Amino acid sequence: MDEDAKKILQKYPRINKESLLPVAKNVSFSGENTEAWYPPGYGNIYASFYNSGLLYTFIGEGKGYIFESNIDNLGTTVDLYILNHLTNPPNGKPCQFVMEVTNKTHADVKGETLTQYEGKLRLMEIAQVPKAYADECKSVSKFKIFNTNNLWISLTAVKRLQEQNAIDMEIIVNPKTLDGGLNVIQLETAVGAAIKSFENSLGINVPRSRFLPVNTTSDLLLQYTCKKKSKVFTKISPSIVLFPLNFILFTFYTAASY
Repeated sequence: MDEDAKKILQKYPRINKESLLPVAKNVSFSGENTEAWYPPGYGNIYASFYNSGLLYTFIGEGKGYIFESNIDNLGTTVDLYILNHLTNPPNGKPCQFVMEVTNKTHADVKGETLTQYEGKLRLMEIAQVPKAYADECKSVSKFKIFNTNNLWISLTAVKRLQEQNAIDMEIIVNPKTLDGGLNVIQLETAVGAAIKSFENSLGINVPRSRFLPVNTTSDLLLQYTCKKKSKVFTKISPSIVLFPLNFILFTFYTAASY
């Protein structure tokens, strides 16, 4: 792990779901406390970036934007068209926050989506929706896009908002069960939820090829096969059936080529 990564990594205490008290017995991160701590949700990037000093370093080097994406997204690249839009805004008003979204399929019904409320773009997560409206939220016809978590964020805007303590993100209560069977909760935030705190925020609908997450070995094999065939499949959860003579059959639910 490099020194910059160490600067921004933080840990927070898991909470016992029954007693609502911290699981950790002391501030040690090792021994019996190994499972008592968790890395915060990726919404912590703003505070960590600011507190580590890296934000000031990058601004001092003349950098204007940070491009953030999930580490498992193999479709992530720096898109020069988006970057040009940020550095040369057509209306003269620079965007402080750009979220890449893509068309939703039935495989993505739990994905976050963008809504507009009181003149601001907001990120809506399925966990925030009352159960009575959950099916409506999962509709691919009513909510047609979802967040890829490819984000372009103005560094000077982050600095200003952090100094004003003005980045507003909803708290997500994430229940977990530890290896020993203890039920705990983790309090997290989503990096995209801060979109409402920035000025001139924008959602850009991008091709599915910019969202290719790999969470399992089968996902990786799928991406390799797709590249060999010069195709990108919209379904990211294939099944693999093993046959004699090491023959592998990939089964796809929904596919599209670009």
